[in-house]
Amino acid sequence: MLFKLAWTHTPEARDETIKKFMETGGMPPEGVELISRYHNVDGTGGFAILESTSAAALADYALDWNGLIKIEITAIMDDETITTVLPKHFS
Repeated sequence: MLFKLAWTHTPEARDETIKKFMETGGMPPEGVELISRYHNVDGTGGFAILESTSAAALADYALDWNGLIKIEITAIMDDETITTVLPKHFS
């Protein structure tokens, strides 16, 4: 299943967040595949597209950054998937 993990951080946490990202690469744990990641040009956050079947692995990833950044994880789907659902509601 695909997920969007969006994050923001306060100006006070910026330097510590960047330092941790530079040290670790911000890579997710086993059980979560990083599809792509994007950063806001103003340095306030960004989002990543992830694939996983494990809620525990997603929680593990989020908890690694808890306290530094605000994280919101949203289940998402691509065009191919949504087009299998839409005909049931709009025929």
